[in-house]
Amino acid sequence: MYGKKVRLSKIFRDDGRTLIVALDHGMAFGPLPGMTDPLDVIGKVLKGNPDALLLSPGLLRLSAGSLGKVSAIMSINCGLKDYNSIVREALRLGADAIKLMVFTHGPDEAENLKSLYELSIACEEWGLPLLAEMYPRTKDKCKGEVIAKVARIAAEAGADFVKTFYTGDKNSFKKVVDACPVPVIILGGPKIESDEEMFNMVRDALDAGARGVAFGRNIWQRRNPGAMVKKLAELIHEES
Repeated sequence: MYGKKVRLSKIFRDDGRTLIVALDHGMAFGPLPGMTDPLDVIGKVLKGNPDALLLSPGLLRLSAGSLGKVSAIMSINCGLKDYNSIVREALRLGADAIKLMVFTHGPDEAENLKSLYELSIACEEWGLPLLAEMYPRTKDKCKGEVIAKVARIAAEAGADFVKTFYTGDKNSFKKVVDACPVPVIILGGPKIESDEEMFNMVRDALDAGARGVAFGRNIWQRRNPGAMVKKLAELIHEES
């Protein structure tokens, strides 16, 4: 457990909050606009001093040793067979956590939750924190009751922290946080065109108890990703 605490302390600062930049979109979407050269993007976002980067195994291998004090979280999908080997690989590459993408409310939900439970056991054995990204496949995936349910399920299955959707208002999101015994961070989703709209969403989520954000397109699809990281870091940490 000591190793897990040390690694979590690298991701969450002394204020208990974190700014994670998600750079793992290529696993699902290929080269999105703004992410055609991922190593170049990594260099740009590092200039803003994020707390952690969310990276695919391939990008983690390519960038290992160049991240400095910024933590790496290795991203994987459900349905894999040997989670002990995956956890060992994440540790070998210097990751401070591993993230599992978990889709719910679909025909593969039971199998995905089984993967989450099995990975949590492997992570516990090796002292590696587990981030569960909970993504409900529902018409209204941001509905408070839905997000509260999937966040709680992640914690019950053994996740150390949860990444999921913001519900759209403080009151409903506070219920999510209050019902989840591990830290909850919000994802950004598609790019929000207005900076102020994005900042307001982050403020509201933090006010409701979110412990930070894991944003991708809302950072690296902007003109100056490093500057956006810096602004978000100031909002998350200096206003805590």
